Amino acid sequence: MLPAALPHQEAPAPVAIQAGASLVKVRARLPQGELDRVGGGVVVAPGLVATNAHVAAGGSPILVSQGGVTWRATAIRVDPDLDLCLLTVPGLPLPPAEAGGGNLAAGAPVFALGFPGGHGPVVSQGRLRAIWHYRDGWLLQADVETHPGSSGGGLFDARGRLLGLTTFTAARSPRLSFAISISGLEALEGLPAETPGRPLRTGFTEAEDYLAALAEDPRNAAEWEPAARAWVAAEPGSPDAWFALGLALDQAERREIRGGGAGGTGVQEAVEAYRRALALRPEARVWNNLGVALDAQNRFVEAEHAFDEALKLRPDYALAWLNLGSTLLNALRFDAAATAFRKGLVLRPDEAEGWIRLAQCQRKLQDWRAEIEVLEVALRYRPLSQELWLDYGAAQAHLGRRAEAEDVLRRLVEWDSPLVDRLRRVLRRVSRRQPARP
Repeated sequence: MLPAALPHQEAPAPVAIQAGASLVKVRARLPQGELDRVGGGVVVAPGLVATNAHVAAGGSPILVSQGGVTWRATAIRVDPDLDLCLLTVPGLPLPPAEAGGGNLAAGAPVFALGFPGGHGPVVSQGRLRAIWHYRDGWLLQADVETHPGSSGGGLFDARGRLLGLTTFTAARSPRLSFAISISGLEALEGLPAETPGRPLRTGFTEAEDYLAALAEDPRNAAEWEPAARAWVAAEPGSPDAWFALGLALDQAERREIRGGGAGGTGVQEAVEAYRRALALRPEARVWNNLGVALDAQNRFVEAEHAFDEALKLRPDYALAWLNLGSTLLNALRFDAAATAFRKGLVLRPDEAEGWIRLAQCQRKLQDWRAEIEVLEVALRYRPLSQELWLDYGAAQAHLGRRAEAEDVLRRLVEWDSPLVDRLRRVLRRVSRRQPARP
């Protein structure tokens, strides 16, 4: 199997041809009516192929092929948070790739091998741009060219040693590519195997989710903002570069505030960066982030406009609905906030914080029955939250359900909660105003 080069690149070096011996195409057969999912995979041990979880998840069967020969995977081990999976492929005669990554440094030459568009194998050469902390592993940023279908292919060093699996492209330019490090594979081997075809959670599905995770991780703080500024300097016409800078500044400001600092000009700089990105290319995720930054400055009218623009572009953007609800809640527009929260929660029903804030709206509206219904959902996600139980007991008391409120009071007493006295005060205050009723 000889890898081809992408246009405008030199022919693949012998080391890339050698690495290609461990590269396979992975095809996940999906239910009738859905297109099969195709990506790459790399043999990492006898009979074991590593690929991205989003390539293989839900497929049955999962087929592995090279040079016209096809094998069938019989088991799958998945780490959804790292978007990694291992396929067990009995009888696979291909050689495992040599593992690398011991002395990685930005600027090192690398190349990617994969199946962009389902074609290939194709080699793309470039350099390692940055190494980012991501959960318990690493994301490797390189300027190799990748496209849909490249997922699960290999990122190799100049000696042909496997560094990671190409996972996503962060920008419209295909040369801002990220690979998940193979450092998580060892732990993956110890997980129980599952039969292919079972629906699986596969972690993030959009590039901006990965970028947000990188920006929020304090271990990346020292590198994130300089990298974003360097990107803007190199590509001032790139909306993705301005978005990355806005995200970096925004998250840095939030970390400072969470750490007890007063904050500075970071949020306003983030606003300006997001606006530069939008001037170059209107995009829902950028409007959403602009709204969050404006809300942090108590500029609620402008924030509402930003979320509205995001939702015009993506009416099913759950995060924008939930953020709009938070802005309207901060602006004391409780009815409108409740409506926005409900729309967001239809799209993302497992968002506990959204249920909690919706309950706050109902409390402000003194709609105790609605608040109780919402809190019952929130408590499914956070059953040990004493604050939620306090709110639940208080709402029961306001509705005249003294017995239910006292049940909550007994729960808080058993927990030796400091909130006991607050609920007792609510019960006394309410009992003076209305008689208890069933």
